[in-house]
Amino acid sequence: MNNRVLLVDDEPNLLRGFRRSLRGKYDLVLAEGGASAIQQLTTNGPFALVISDMQMPEIDGLKVLSTARSLAPDTVRVMLTGNVDQQTAVDAVNDGSIFRFLNKPCPIEMLSGVIEDGLAQYQLITAERELLSKTLSGCVGLINELLAIASPKAFGRSGRLRQWTRSISSKLQLQDAWQNEIAAMLSQVGSMMCVAPGTTTVGDLHVEIGHLRQQADASSALIAKIPRLDKIASMIRGQYLSDSPDKLPENIERGARILRMLIEYDVLIQSRSPALSIRYLQEFNTPYDEAAVEAFAEIILGPQELRSLSVAELLEGMILENDVLTGDGEVLLRSGHELTETMIHRMRSFIRNSVGVREPILVRVRKGIGGASHPEPVVHSAI
Repeated sequence: MNNRVLLVDDEPNLLRGFRRSLRGKYDLVLAEGGASAIQQLTTNGPFALVISDMQMPEIDGLKVLSTARSLAPDTVRVMLTGNVDQQTAVDAVNDGSIFRFLNKPCPIEMLSGVIEDGLAQYQLITAERELLSKTLSGCVGLINELLAIASPKAFGRSGRLRQWTRSISSKLQLQDAWQNEIAAMLSQVGSMMCVAPGTTTVGDLHVEIGHLRQQADASSALIAKIPRLDKIASMIRGQYLSDSPDKLPENIERGARILRMLIEYDVLIQSRSPALSIRYLQEFNTPYDEAAVEAFAEIILGPQELRSLSVAELLEGMILENDVLTGDGEVLLRSGHELTETMIHRMRSFIRNSVGVREPILVRVRKGIGGASHPEPVVHSAI
């Protein structure tokens, strides 16, 4: 249990007096001046309680306490000052979220009482956070177990969404990534309340989009009933609110755009290859987060580069960047297709007859593909 207290003042005699009077009662760390305090916070933290003098040269107490807050938000912060004017108090509350003010000179009995109260406050905050974390974790786990029983298909999708979200968050170094991950896990609970479109339309995003909207609304309504999950509910609901006048916070809106992209990708791959599905996301990316689309493309397809190749140089697994045209201008293969041996054989057969194929062929190739029999062509650009 963390009961460490950092005392900060630029008067060494005052610090020595605190040490003598409080020795044995608390786990004290002393810092002479703001620079020393910030070093302690960054290299020896976190502390349960930080008590700092306000008026110090170079780095004042406000900077010390705001730094403590940014490094460890749960740390309780107390300001020790001989001059508390209104602006000082306002700045301290806004920038440092001060728990108490103490006037100098401060009697040891009063300081000891504030330390006791500060440590009790810290234990209350951390205990509540732990309880909340375990409660939310339990709720999310229970909901997923129920989803697995009621709709194995939806449960499978939520698992894929969670993994993809985690990968994108890591690649883009997103803040509060846990919110995106929980939203992905819980985004499918509304499927138990919505009737899916018929099997003849599986994979047709234009047909399923209405169902996805209903599911987002239903999932959001259910999740909103759980305390402290209001942001998760907003993220799920916000997938189809891009044109709404009710502007969402930036991180929530971005999470909603990423979630929509991943759900719609999961619909698309039911009727087309991963390469074609990614191509759709790249070409119709208005509802999505552009950086997330490109990160996801690399996650699914791997790092790629554009190459101009002859038909003889084509390999299975390469992805057509442009349409392949016959010699007389007819479309032989559409862009976005992942080449198979059959497709390559078909192109070669056109090469052998009088029609021919227009070369070179522009393809996306996983970096590293190539060898003696397929010399490296010119690289045009990279994802």
